[in-house]
Amino acid sequence: MKLIIFDIDGTLTDSIPIYKKIYREMISEIGIKEFNADFDNYKHHSDSFIAKEIFETATGENFTKEKLEELEEIMYSKIINFDFEEIKGAKKLIENLQANSHIAICYATGSLEKTAKYRLKSIGIRFEKEQLVGSNNFYSREEIVSQAIENAKKFYDVEDFEQIISVGDGLWDLKTAQNLNIDFIGIGNVNKQKMLENGMTKHFEDLTNFEI
Repeated sequence: MKLIIFDIDGTLTDSIPIYKKIYREMISEIGIKEFNADFDNYKHHSDSFIAKEIFETATGENFTKEKLEELEEIMYSKIINFDFEEIKGAKKLIENLQANSHIAICYATGSLEKTAKYRLKSIGIRFEKEQLVGSNNFYSREEIVSQAIENAKKFYDVEDFEQIISVGDGLWDLKTAQNLNIDFIGIGNVNKQKMLENGMTKHFEDLTNFEI
């Protein structure tokens, strides 16, 4: 059995601009007005790590689990006001993969789980909670993807997968796959050139003609 690990924003859902806007609003809402909003340049590309860095830099206080949960609720209250579109072909692809007994699928995202679940559901993708790992308990993308793999082994009741493929739209997705020594397929054109320059060998503009 092969495992395909999907990123969500920019890979399955067309949600990055709105999500970044909501994230900036959330930070401002807790009283932090000045912060580095170039989220791609933080050490770890995850909601939890970026929030930790911004909060601790601005306040000098420790970033707690309770604070992260507070921020997740703020973000969720904002994001449910939006409907999201799929990256072309996403829902049909997932449905086809779910019907394939030789394929396992899971979702690994740098965003917080409650908001990630909402975006998947908004484009009609069905999944079990064990199939999705966000950044609630991890800062690095490597930790998130590694946990998603372990969860998938239990969910599909296998000791190991014959092949593991990460599917994502960003350079951070590619770097994570390389660091974990798993295969990678790039999606979308926004970061295509950067991914090609850093070793991406397989790419699709969207998910309509996706194949392993």
